[in-house]
Amino acid sequence: MVSWSALGRSFGVNLFKNHVKTSNVYQNVSFSTSKALAAGHGAKTMQLQPSRWQWHKFKDMLHFYVMVGLIPVSAIIFYTNVFIGPAQLTPIPEGYTPKHWEYHRHPITRFIARYIHTSPQQEYEKFMHCIDEEQQRIKLRRLEKQIVEKMAERKDYQAYYYKPMVNKYLRINKKTGDELYDRLGDDYKD
Repeated sequence: MVSWSALGRSFGVNLFKNHVKTSNVYQNVSFSTSKALAAGHGAKTMQLQPSRWQWHKFKDMLHFYVMVGLIPVSAIIFYTNVFIGPAQLTPIPEGYTPKHWEYHRHPITRFIARYIHTSPQQEYEKFMHCIDEEQQRIKLRRLEKQIVEKMAERKDYQAYYYKPMVNKYLRINKKTGDELYDRLGDDYKD
C-alpha cells in the first residue's frame, strides 16, 4: 500500500522528464543531452520548495484504510449476493410467530435488523415509557399548582418548602435572653 504512492510519484516524475531525456548510442558510447557535462566548481544551488511529506503520508494512509475497509466489505457483499441471495417468500407454519428481522428480504439487512438495530416492539415500548413519564410530570405539576392555590386560599404562612429551625440554637438564644433579663431587669434603657 505504502509503495503505491512512491511508485506513482516516481512514475509521474519520470513521465514528465522522459520526453526531455534523449540518449543516443554511437559506436558503443552513450551521450545524454539532459545532463550538463561541466566539471566546473561553480555555485551549486538547491531550490527551496515546500515539503510534500504530509501529502504523501495522507495518500498512503488513505489507500491503506480504504483497502482495509473496502476489500473485506466488498468480499462480504459479493459472497452474500452470489451464494446466499435474497429470501424467498413462504407461508408461515401454524403456531410460529416470525421474528422482526425475518420480514426483511436481503441477508445483510436481516443481519443489521437482528444484531444492530432494536426491534420495533422495543422502540414502541421506549416511546410509551417516555409518554408515561411525561404524564407523571403533568400530574405532579397539577398537584403542585393545587397545593399553592390551597396555601393562598387558607393564607398559610408555612410553604411546602419551609425548613424548621434547629431547636439547639433557639434554646441558646432564649437562655441568653433570659440571663440578660435577669441581670438588667425591666427598667433597661438604651
